Amino acid sequence: MRNSIQQFRGFDLFAFTFSSTITLGVAFLPYVADGEIRSAWLKLLLTSIPYFFQLWLISKFFQLYGNNDFFKVLRKHAGNFIYFIFVSYLIVSSIISTMKVTQDLAFLVRTFMLKTTPAILTISAFILLISIAVHYGLLTIVRFVSFFVIAEIALLVTFLAWGFLSEYFNWIFIPPIMNVDPAVFMKSSMSDAARYGGVVTLLGFIQYVKRDEKTFRAMSAGLFCVMLIYVSLSLVVLGVFGYEEAIHLISPIITLVQSITPSTGLLERLDVLFLGFWVISFIKVSCILFWFSLYLLEQLMPKVKRGYLIVCITPLFYVYANWVPFQFMEGWQVYNVNVLVASLIAPCLLLLFVILKHRTSREMVS
Repeated sequence: MRNSIQQFRGFDLFAFTFSSTITLGVAFLPYVADGEIRSAWLKLLLTSIPYFFQLWLISKFFQLYGNNDFFKVLRKHAGNFIYFIFVSYLIVSSIISTMKVTQDLAFLVRTFMLKTTPAILTISAFILLISIAVHYGLLTIVRFVSFFVIAEIALLVTFLAWGFLSEYFNWIFIPPIMNVDPAVFMKSSMSDAARYGGVVTLLGFIQYVKRDEKTFRAMSAGLFCVMLIYVSLSLVVLGVFGYEEAIHLISPIITLVQSITPSTGLLERLDVLFLGFWVISFIKVSCILFWFSLYLLEQLMPKVKRGYLIVCITPLFYVYANWVPFQFMEGWQVYNVNVLVASLIAPCLLLLFVILKHRTSREMVS
C-alpha cells in the first residue's frame, strides 16, 4: 500500500517528527565540532528555534494548499529547473544521511554490543530491515515509529531523571562558557543545528495527514520533545563528568548509562536495554530518510519500480559503513553545513516562496 489517501492522525505526525531526527543527535551528545561542548546545551536550545519556524511554514503550507504535494506545487510555481535542482539535491543529501546513519549504527554495535560479530552480518541485517520497510511503504514505517515512540520517550525520561538525581551530578559544571574562539563557536553551532535536520522529511509526509488535524501543534510537540531531550542529556553528561572527562569519551551517553545504573537487580543492565532501543531508533530514522529519498526519486523517475531503486541504492549503505573510515568529530563540518542547507535554509526559502505565491494568486483573483 503506497498511501494514496490522507489517513494519518496528529499522533502519527508527532511520532514521525520525533523519530526523524532523534537518533544521531543523542548518540554523540554533547559532542560538537572541535570538541567545544561546554555551551552545548545552550546552543541546542537556541538552534532549535529556526526549525520551529520551518514547522510553522509547513503547517501554513498545509493550511493554504491542503493535501497537495509540496514538490508538485513547487514545480508549478517555480518551474522545472528549480524543481529538478532542489529535488535532486534533497535526494543526494537524504541518501548520504542514510549512509551516515548506517555507519554510525555499525560503529555503535561494534564498539558496545557485538564486538566479535563480523560487520557484514550486522550491516546486512540492518539494510535488509529498512529495505523491507520502505518497500511496503509509508504506512508500515509510520506504524513502526508510532509503536515505539512512547516507550522510547519513557526510557529516556527515566534515564534523565536518574541522571539528575544521581549523587555524581554537580551543577558547578553546567554554566555555559562563551569565551571561545568565534570560528569554533560557529562551527559547533552548525553541528548542533544539524542535529534537527531530519524534519525536512515532513515536506513529503505532510500531504498524507488528515485535513482537520492540528499539524503545527503535533510537529512542534515532536520537535520540542527532541530539543528537551537533547538539552537535558547534555546537562546530565556535563553535570556528571565535567568538560575535561566528557571530551575524551567515545559516547558520553552510553558511558553515562553504564555509570549511573544499579549494580544489582532488575535494572542491572539498563545499558543493554538503552542500546537495544537505540538500535531501533537508528532503524526508524533510516527508514524515514530512505523512504524520503525514494519518494523523491519516484517523482523524477515515475516508471521505475521501487524495488529496482532499493536494489540500486542499498549497496551504497554497505560500502560506506564497511569501508569508509569512521570520523568521530574531525571532518564533520562539511557534512553538517550540507545538512543545514538541505534541511533548513533551502526548504524555508522555497516554503516562503510558494506561500507568497498563493497569496499573490488569491489577491489577483479577488
